[in-house]
Amino acid sequence: MKKYIFIILALCLVAFSNDSQKIKSLETKSKRYIEQGNYKKAISTLEEANRIKFAQQQTTRTPTSNNISQASRFVKLAQSYINNGDYGKAFENLERASRLIGNNRSWEAQYWSAAIDEAYGTIYKKMELTDKAREHLNRALGKYQRLITMPGGSQDAVRILIANLENEIKELPSISKNSVVINFDNQKLRDLPTNLPQDVENISVSSNRLRNFPQGIANFKQLKVLNLSNNSISEVRFDFGNIKQLHYLDLSNNKIKSVDESIGKASNLEYLDLSNNKLKTIPISITNLKNLKVLDLRNNRLDFSSVKTILQSLPGTNVLHDEYIQKGEETE
Repeated sequence: MKKYIFIILALCLVAFSNDSQKIKSLETKSKRYIEQGNYKKAISTLEEANRIKFAQQQTTRTPTSNNISQASRFVKLAQSYINNGDYGKAFENLERASRLIGNNRSWEAQYWSAAIDEAYGTIYKKMELTDKAREHLNRALGKYQRLITMPGGSQDAVRILIANLENEIKELPSISKNSVVINFDNQKLRDLPTNLPQDVENISVSSNRLRNFPQGIANFKQLKVLNLSNNSISEVRFDFGNIKQLHYLDLSNNKIKSVDESIGKASNLEYLDLSNNKLKTIPISITNLKNLKVLDLRNNRLDFSSVKTILQSLPGTNVLHDEYIQKGEETE
């Protein structure tokens, strides 16, 4: 029996070694792709390395050191997504890396924690959100500077990072352009990324994989435009009293069966698109939206009686609805 156990362990070690070599090979390839500017190839190779690493961790019950190794892979993958302009996927991978690092205070963990802040700063810089970029780049700078005083790691390499980062911060515009538009369309997101600027006014997360209405939207008190079209949201449970500045809401092409009555609290709403969903009823509170200019209810499962109530209550609103329902009602 001991002999068989030894053989099994040996085979596991060989497989582990082979996987490790494959991971290193994939990472080398990704670096070469990055140097060539082929970020899509770099992303696919890093994703493959992550899949192998994850499977490896599942069988070895990953210790903390392997968590940091995996976090570093997520940071590298995020950096490739940044170069490719896929900021939503970059946010996702940076969040994964942060969770893996947790409260680990080792030199290596703190190095990758600084790299995460630097990556966030780069994203915000590309988005022209200068204040947020400066905030995260300064945070990264502080972490790198603390690494100099800690034992372990390559101090000379960190000093180079510090010098480059100081120059980058100096070159940031002194006045933010106050860009308040964030676009995460077509990035396979399952939730709204965290760590977004709270003064954002326009958010688009169209054509992703959202199943629930993102509750984090409540943090954006100045939000005026929200586009969540082309997702898989099945119900809208949210207190719209938290975002009273909202003017434009697009929830079209989802799987919505119900909308929260609090929609009536969005008193400044001018455009509401609920088309191409699975609504059988419509919240009566919508009749409180006296500023509503367009309400699109087409391609749902609504009875015309519900639509008729809206038409009568909001005479100044252009209500778009299925014609065949209206004709059916008129013949009765």
